[in-house]
Amino acid sequence: MRIPKEEYNRAVGCLKRYNYNCINIMNIQSDILSLSISPVDGMPKAPCSIGDTTLNKVIQLQENVDLKKSIKEYKAVVQALQIVDNISREIFEEEFRKSYTKWQVINELNISESTYERRKSKLIYSTYKEIKKLTEN
Repeated sequence: MRIPKEEYNRAVGCLKRYNYNCINIMNIQSDILSLSISPVDGMPKAPCSIGDTTLNKVIQLQENVDLKKSIKEYKAVVQALQIVDNISREIFEEEFRKSYTKWQVINELNISESTYERRKSKLIYSTYKEIKKLTEN
């Protein structure tokens, strides 16, 4: 269960950026979808057809690099949380979402330090495996 240091840091960074990625996804999508450009060619359009502005928005959503990266990291964390047990999920919630320290998490969850270390490493390893799966696709 030993992973290289740079991969470990990548998985921990992915967990730490979870809140940022959620906000980033919403902001990018709302920025792209809120753009309203009326057709300037002056030609009438069919009422139920896909307009140029809609097509442009879809293309921007599909090609946005920041959005793709944020979605990939978000998916990796969500899938990893589905795999791990409840204590690991609570550690994620307390440490990575609420930014508590190690000892605050241990006191909050009433667990030993060794249990904390085991469950946190399981969470990080699961996140690493999910990132690896998503990058292979």
